[in-house]
Amino acid sequence: MAARIVADALSDLIVARDDYVQDLSTLEQGVSEAFLTGSTSVHADDDLVGRLLRYADILSHSTLPNHRETAYNLIALLREYEELVGLSERASNRAAAVTTAVLIELGNFPGLRTLSNVSDTSYSLPVSRGILRAAKEIMQATKRGNATFTDTQFEIAERMRGEDFFSFSGPTSLGKSFILKDAIYDIVRRSDLDEHCVVVLVPTKALIGQTAADLRELLRDVPEVNIATFPSLPLYLRQTYPRTIFVLTPERLLRYLSNPVRDIDYLIVDEAQKVIAKKDARSSIYYHAIVETTRRFATKLVFASPSIKNPELFLELFGKATNGAFAVKERTVAQQRYFVDLVDSKQHYLSGAAGGDGELEQAPEASNAIELITSLSGDRKSIVYINSSAKSAQFALELAGVLPVVSDPKIDSLIKFVKEHIHKDYFLVTTLAHGVAFHHGKMPQEVREKVEACFSDPESQLQYVVCTSTLLEGVNLPAKNIFVLNDTHGPSVFGKIDFENLAGRAGRLTYDFSGNVICVRHESNGWSESRRQLIPRGEPIIAESFLVNPGNKRKDFTDIGHVLRGEPIPGNPSNDAKRTVEQYSSILLLHVLGKQQTSLRALFLEKVSGGAKLLEKAVSAFVGSEEVLRRSPGIRPRYQGAIWEELSNGKAGALVPSKISELDFDLIEKILVRLGNVYDWIEEESGGKDPLVPSKDPGYTARLRYWATLMSYWVRGDPLVLVISRTIAYHAKRGTITYRDYAQSPYLIEETFNSGDPKHVNLIIEETMRDLETGLRFKIISYLENYYDLTVQALGSENAGINVAKLVEYGSSDPKVINLQEVGFSRSVALDLLGKHSSHLSFTASGELLAVNLDTLLAVADLAEDTKAEMENILRKAPISVGELGNPDSH
Repeated sequence: MAARIVADALSDLIVARDDYVQDLSTLEQGVSEAFLTGSTSVHADDDLVGRLLRYADILSHSTLPNHRETAYNLIALLREYEELVGLSERASNRAAAVTTAVLIELGNFPGLRTLSNVSDTSYSLPVSRGILRAAKEIMQATKRGNATFTDTQFEIAERMRGEDFFSFSGPTSLGKSFILKDAIYDIVRRSDLDEHCVVVLVPTKALIGQTAADLRELLRDVPEVNIATFPSLPLYLRQTYPRTIFVLTPERLLRYLSNPVRDIDYLIVDEAQKVIAKKDARSSIYYHAIVETTRRFATKLVFASPSIKNPELFLELFGKATNGAFAVKERTVAQQRYFVDLVDSKQHYLSGAAGGDGELEQAPEASNAIELITSLSGDRKSIVYINSSAKSAQFALELAGVLPVVSDPKIDSLIKFVKEHIHKDYFLVTTLAHGVAFHHGKMPQEVREKVEACFSDPESQLQYVVCTSTLLEGVNLPAKNIFVLNDTHGPSVFGKIDFENLAGRAGRLTYDFSGNVICVRHESNGWSESRRQLIPRGEPIIAESFLVNPGNKRKDFTDIGHVLRGEPIPGNPSNDAKRTVEQYSSILLLHVLGKQQTSLRALFLEKVSGGAKLLEKAVSAFVGSEEVLRRSPGIRPRYQGAIWEELSNGKAGALVPSKISELDFDLIEKILVRLGNVYDWIEEESGGKDPLVPSKDPGYTARLRYWATLMSYWVRGDPLVLVISRTIAYHAKRGTITYRDYAQSPYLIEETFNSGDPKHVNLIIEETMRDLETGLRFKIISYLENYYDLTVQALGSENAGINVAKLVEYGSSDPKVINLQEVGFSRSVALDLLGKHSSHLSFTASGELLAVNLDTLLAVADLAEDTKAEMENILRKAPISVGELGNPDSH
């Protein structure tokens, strides 16, 4: 222990020395000049390199996280300088040896793998370091035994195992998902999880597929467990696997809780900052889903969040002890951060270690963002952040326009998939041919996942991905460089947590020692002086929730009071802010109805004068089903109550009676007219960024007819490519196209539709995909689910009619297509399996999958590549006795 204390003291002396600060500043300047301009006046001689390596070695022995991180930053900067400028042979050999020693001391095994990949230098280490490495590789091995934790990761994993309620935070490069996956691997191998489940809660549908695929690969050698992505557990999965991991959004978790097939033993919340996000209306649904889970089951909770100082907040939020909280600052990948101002022709490097802002003497040579990105990226992969889906596609096209055509079978395969499943003229087809993709939340999940997989493959020639804020949702898409072209997240300015989460994608573990974050001002209204304060690395921020220690703040609670009284919320709140307050008022009502003692209820009574009487009045006025309200707190109780009364009094019945054999356009239009009336869509759904309907006719009726057209294509099982081509034909018949382009006008732009104009065609493609995901399968489906749930509660399931929401969710009225998706297949693969390979599948009379002749199916000569990949990923480890027919060699 004495040696550790000495190392701490020595490290304190080092970082306080002027000559250390000068040496570090010199190295940072050299790296920055070489990266931004291609040359540098700084010469890192052997003496400078030797001093910095000595500093790094001593600092790595410290017990203090800031010293350990500084040690890593020093060796990362030296590696970067060597790559950009070069070192003498003597300095290079010594740097490789000391780098190895430092990485062993830090327990940074991904860094050791990176070093072995990039360095062929021979050197010898002291025996003590070799022994230390061997000891750590044994002690810090993952539960699966195929990797080794860093020191920090190991400490988190060990602490987590001893707690029922655990919350940790750390930089994006910490490897939070790696830690969580190892914990899951440990949990699911235990027999006490039989007939129980683990839920991994993710922010959006965009993350479900990636997370599920990763977990299936991780658990390939655990035959007792399956991964489910819908809030149901079909017969095949129940009979084949005794243990389940559900990967769900908060909305899907609420659906599962309405009919839980297996008790939830663990709830793992990645990207936990979404639970308290102030500008996201879904944060209240997150909160509600977690409260409901802990109300129903004795569930253990794990929260993982980006760099915040107080991860115990999430435990306090749900009334749990805070001893299981751990905040980490240490990174496993270093970063250099730059600000390039193309408007004022200046460029800066923002020191990650020495402090300060260094402006380079040389102005940027690039005249625009595309020139800058291509010149700085070289042959390394880059992400370009831009704040809207329309801009991402346009920028990707412009970037592709200056790049040569690439030759890569992986990209060719992706182009083929896009042509077959979306449209031959989709801009992504054009950009991919030049090694560029765009990626946003309105794209189909299958396409996003294929872009992610192709970009993540180090051998792929997909060099650039132009992204929107999907990266902030936790999509794992790291790269050497990230260019941040906007200082906003949609219409809102970045918060520090969001910016750090985005910037943390720069630098790929096991491929890079460091990453580059380049913030680019390419428009005069971008990256103002105040917004530039986001760019330098800072201390983790303190996260806040109005439900934890709100102090003297009362407005959040008085706003809930206004909603409960039926009064407008003062202050002209945004659509999202209004929806958040309304949802919290419904959740509070549920807490009173269910006699739940929560922080929301306690603080409301404390902060709102007459709060007890107001709640008593709200409870007595409530009409409807408490159970249904628990599933749908996003739909106001007064609408649910009115429908409940109509159903209970015989004034209304099932939305679609069971005797109906086909949902055609006319019937769907009647359904939407009914929903629009009873839920008052003109009031509830005509505002915000992407309104479901206009606020008045004739636009309102025309928009309902559009939704009816789109829904009729979707629920009858049309492939997406056909839905898109029919929607293009719909607009051609209509004769006009309406879209927004704020660069041209602050108002909606209406033009004569030209099916030969690639811009018009791509506007329709993007609009159709957005409307399917956001309008139909997120907004409209929530009303369909609520109406059906109320009908079941009021009239009984036998009189509730057809569950139209289920048809919309799965895009089919065929129970076999639906069941295959519930098993885990994508919609397109489910359609392919039934259309071409149904002889290899066995179903019950009601359309539930019983068995798959897996080996025979995989041997089919013309089996589509995507179908084969999903079959391998989802079913390959299924036990023979139940899951397969006649496949003795399936394991």
